[in-house]
Amino acid sequence: VVPALALLIILLLSARAYYATPHGRLAVDRLLLRIPVFGSLLIKHHTIQLARTLGTILAGGTPLVEALHITKSAVSNRYIAGGLTDAVDEIREGTTLAAALDRPKVFPKLAIEMLSVGEETGSLEVMMHDVAEFYEADLDLRLTQLTTWIEPMLLLIMGILVGSIVVIMYLPVFQMAGNV
Repeated sequence: VVPALALLIILLLSARAYYATPHGRLAVDRLLLRIPVFGSLLIKHHTIQLARTLGTILAGGTPLVEALHITKSAVSNRYIAGGLTDAVDEIREGTTLAAALDRPKVFPKLAIEMLSVGEETGSLEVMMHDVAEFYEADLDLRLTQLTTWIEPMLLLIMGILVGSIVVIMYLPVFQMAGNV
């Protein structure tokens, strides 16, 4: 038991030290986006974060390249922030925002298409807010669904734990009664 506990502590400390490095944070952030159920929720969260921040900054009259620099520092995922850095370089070369944000293949297709329409019509700020509102409603729905799925599983797990504890407590009593 002691060697397994020591190994677990060493493993947790080394994982924490790896996450503290820039490369480790980038790798973990990329991995988090690929987790089956929670990855899509995180992508929607970061889409909302990007769209709301960028839309607000653009509505204030800030140029797109400078607004992307500011938004990059507001995004909490390092992998997405790196994609925004690449997007700034591509926009300087003449690429559209939608095409630049589509390159890392992180953001949902619908969000990219809405940004493309916003760029073509000249209402990018409004479209950014629409993207944020749409994905906020979708994320709320998904989180509600997820909690309704998790509740029965938690009840089942708690029932199994309580049942196991009861069996473990009464098993010696029944064994002693059988010996008498």
